Amino acid sequence: MLDPTLTGEREVAKINAFFPILPMLGNRWAASRPWEGLTIGLNLHLTTLTAALVRELMLGGGKWVISAANPGTTHAHAVATLRNLGVDVYTGGELGDRHARVLEHRPSILADVGFDLIGKVLDSGDPSRITGAIEITRSGVQALRRRSGVPFPVVNINDGRLKNAVENRHGVGEGIWRAVGTLTGMHLAGRRLLVIGYGPVGRGLANYARAAGMSVEVVESDPVRRLFAHYDGYPTDELESAIGRAGIVVTATGAAHVLTAAHLARAQDGVLLLNAGHGGDEIDLVSLKEAATRVDHVAEQVVRYALADGPRVTLLGDGNPLNIVTNSGSPEPVLLHFAVLGLTLEWIARFGGLGPGEQLVPEEIETRAAILALEALQPGRG
Repeated sequence: MLDPTLTGEREVAKINAFFPILPMLGNRWAASRPWEGLTIGLNLHLTTLTAALVRELMLGGGKWVISAANPGTTHAHAVATLRNLGVDVYTGGELGDRHARVLEHRPSILADVGFDLIGKVLDSGDPSRITGAIEITRSGVQALRRRSGVPFPVVNINDGRLKNAVENRHGVGEGIWRAVGTLTGMHLAGRRLLVIGYGPVGRGLANYARAAGMSVEVVESDPVRRLFAHYDGYPTDELESAIGRAGIVVTATGAAHVLTAAHLARAQDGVLLLNAGHGGDEIDLVSLKEAATRVDHVAEQVVRYALADGPRVTLLGDGNPLNIVTNSGSPEPVLLHFAVLGLTLEWIARFGGLGPGEQLVPEEIETRAAILALEALQPGRG
């Protein structure tokens, strides 16, 4: 069996060989050492791409501590690679509250996926130590906006120009369908797909699905986004009606329990379920298990539930974000987003002086990341 650390290092080397945006930044940080003397706490999905990011960040000095954003998207070889680099990594389990363990290291800068780490320091930590933080996801930004009196700046990079347009739309849109093909062996052309949620992720899912030959329908509660879906050429309907026509259903809302066993009672027999949103609770797994009379583990990350007086439904990735669970799709959109994250961490460490509360990522940071990406891609060479 291949050593997990070696597996992670090989994957990082492959990523950097074809899109070296992070090593380009790592060289810059090694020379400038922007985090010297600082402790930075990260709460991210622990994948090979995260390990590639952290390896370059460490060249800029400082102490780096990281927690798993979701145990369901934590890859053992990525954890091994990070720990081999000397990073303190907390995945939960026997180590208790993984976010609290990060805060025990008394970080002064935070970067978060889903507002768990920032929320923890606001609720039970020492917010006065925090000079700045970053929130990466839409669900995390929404959680931030529900809090009043956040005493330190939180830079919102989700609503910048790049993340929604590149990672959310193209990265997830491509990666999800590659993951479905890998896990199931299904040919996607001719399948009937229902996309629940038509934000940037849902839009990318629908576009890539249509390019693969699927027939796509959209459910969206927001009238503006539902109108977007209509003018993009997708039929829109209410979930209760649309679910009975779908052979594949994907959630992309960032909200909990948008798809329940009660909804699935109306679904076709054999419907395939997957999630592309940030959290692992968009598909209500508790109600699904309670309604099941039989559970079959068809293959790795593929589980079929026979519902009482209802259809058989097959769930992929246990309801976690499937592209992250399988580490599928091109890494380029995620690495571009990580470049924005790294440049924002550098900006907070060097310049500070921001007011408290939400701050949109500066345009000059995204412009710099885009220039680096174009240099790494060399698009004129094809």
